[in-house]
Parts: sequence; C-alpha cells; structure tokens
Amino acid sequence: MMASETPQLTTDAREFEYSTYAPAGQTCPDCKQPIKSLERVHRGSLERQSGAPIVVYRHAVRCPR
Repeated sequence: MMASETPQLTTDAREFEYSTYAPAGQTCPDCKQPIKSLERVHRGSLERQSGAPIVVYRHAVRCPR
C-alpha cells in the first residue's frame, strides 16, 4: 500500500449494533415485511428530527422482497 492510499473499510459499525431476535410484532423498515418469530435480525436505530433515535430490527440474511 502506498502512503497516499487509505484503507477501505468493508463494514460500517453504524449499520447495525448486533444480531439478535426481534420482539413480537416488529416489521423490517427496509422491506416493510413482518419479522417472523425466532428469525435472526440486526438491531439498529434510526435518527429522527425531533426526539431520540428509535430502535429498529432488520432482516439479518436478506429481506424477502
């Protein structure tokens, strides 16, 4: 690597906090589909213009579009 090159990161830690299971009744904000019971998800948050960020759960593997 040359001194002028900067390494490119392949992951972004801000994308999601960790993998877990979503509480009942959650919907993926990306595909708008309900998340099934015992389905692995990525927990993250969405910024809002007013108020604190909200917690969201996204499909971990692939959204069923």
